[in-house]
Amino acid sequence: MIIYTPLYLELVLEGLEDMKEPKTRQVELDGVPLVIEDTGPGQGRVVKLLSTNPKDYLRADLSPGAVIKFTQQWSKP
Repeated sequence: MIIYTPLYLELVLEGLEDMKEPKTRQVELDGVPLVIEDTGPGQGRVVKLLSTNPKDYLRADLSPGAVIKFTQQWSKP
């Protein structure tokens, strides 16, 4: 990536070290692999759908940004 700016590089990159990456994990729901971000106890937000089945992408409950409530039925692939 190339960035063209009249600012000093130190000003552009200021605070970059303090940025936290959201905690995500890969889980499987009803046989569909997902990447979710934990938002609280027993719930998560869908970040990415990893399925190879095109029909899974039509499910509104699995679309990125959807909040999913879960229990211990999750399995890690």
